Amino acid sequence: MRAAWIPPIVLGFALAGCGDPAPAPAQPAGTSLEGDAALIASAQAISDQIGGCTRPDDSTVESKVVGLESAPIVLLACSQDKFSYTHRLFAIRAAQKPELLSLPDYDANGMFATDQASMAELDAGTGVLTTFRKGAEHGRCGSEARYQWDGERFDLQELHWQDCASAPESGPPFPIVWPPQQGVETDPNGATPAP
Repeated sequence: MRAAWIPPIVLGFALAGCGDPAPAPAQPAGTSLEGDAALIASAQAISDQIGGCTRPDDSTVESKVVGLESAPIVLLACSQDKFSYTHRLFAIRAAQKPELLSLPDYDANGMFATDQASMAELDAGTGVLTTFRKGAEHGRCGSEARYQWDGERFDLQELHWQDCASAPESGPPFPIVWPPQQGVETDPNGATPAP
């Protein structure tokens, strides 16, 4: 006969009520879970082999691991300047090396793929990744995007962009460039491919 599964928190309260030692205190917010350091180090080794990701000594950006339902994602602190920072994103799959992920982005030359997510925020509950790449220190131009984790990659949901040459006095939201808006034609054979 199979024993019923009891959630750890319920079991902890039951044991504490019986005089057994109290469960370990909850981990403070912002600290790494056991194993995160090894995942970050593994991703760092791959990033170092690739190059192009130089983190300044005085950087305040932290690397972290975000647990999604299908795979942990390492957000590896990559670069930082006076007005923004980037992370490289790695998917962790069972018994495999961390997989470097790339994301579609947009600039004055059109769509391009990047392996550095600017000012990335990843929601563990929804799998939604948001990015904001400043084109200038004032933040009134650049790109902002929303991606959805599909279990394998981050699928572009929406991408906005504003050219710095025509930046308004206020910042985001920027004009939308993906998905193409009604009435806008996209040449699938053009120099600016869809993501």
